[in-house]
Amino acid sequence: MTTAAMRRGDVWLARLDKIRPLVVLTRDPLASILNAVIAAPITSTVRNLSTEVAVGPDDGVRVRSVANLDNVQLVARSRLVRRVGRVKPTTMRAICEALATAVDCG
Repeated sequence: MTTAAMRRGDVWLARLDKIRPLVVLTRDPLASILNAVIAAPITSTVRNLSTEVAVGPDDGVRVRSVANLDNVQLVARSRLVRRVGRVKPTTMRAICEALATAVDCG
């Protein structure tokens, strides 16, 4: 799959500080058009914060982890390696709520 088919809620592996999964937050259809996307990194370091959302195998992530909305970043498409999954709609809603908390818009 090419990055041209990218959609909000997709889980991609990306070359960041190391190869790590992330959740695409950029809205459709811009995720497939822009040269960079807004994304939340996924980490296995769980701190039990309101700005973390649990993700796991059902979302394309091998081990239980969290999407960290305190560390949202702009990621160039050239750093994206491959799509590994897609978060469930309920997970995406929780991510949106956590993002609102992270930027104090909730």
